[in-house]
Amino acid sequence: MFKHLEAKDIISSLENTTRQYLVGQLKLPQILAHYDDENVEIGVTSYSEYTIELPHWHMVAYEYQYMIRGETKYLDLDSGEETHYYAGDFYRIEPNTKYAQKSLTNTSILFIKTPQGNDKEIIPPTLELKKWFESWDEKYSQK
Repeated sequence: MFKHLEAKDIISSLENTTRQYLVGQLKLPQILAHYDDENVEIGVTSYSEYTIELPHWHMVAYEYQYMIRGETKYLDLDSGEETHYYAGDFYRIEPNTKYAQKSLTNTSILFIKTPQGNDKEIIPPTLELKKWFESWDEKYSQK
């Protein structure tokens, strides 16, 4: 059996939110119908403008991400290492990795999280981190 979510419906749902789940056992209502699955969460994050994600970490979940378009940067809060991803890149974030993220306008990311469930732990941003959120080093940008 095949099940299908149409592109036009996914695109339409992202006009009103930055994150649309496609698969998972979701507790919050979604704009788009999704497929129930107890093992994995899959969705699309889409930023129509420059956006930050509050610093956080996951106790158990692995996050796999594929850059559909745009650019995003992560800051590892323990090591201080910054990583920069572009359209076409694929990466994994391991459990217990404390990080912050910022993304340029028109960035879209397909994400897969396993095991599914909300194990996100928010970290209050420091003054230094707030400054990191406000800047974007253009010399590496592929805009």
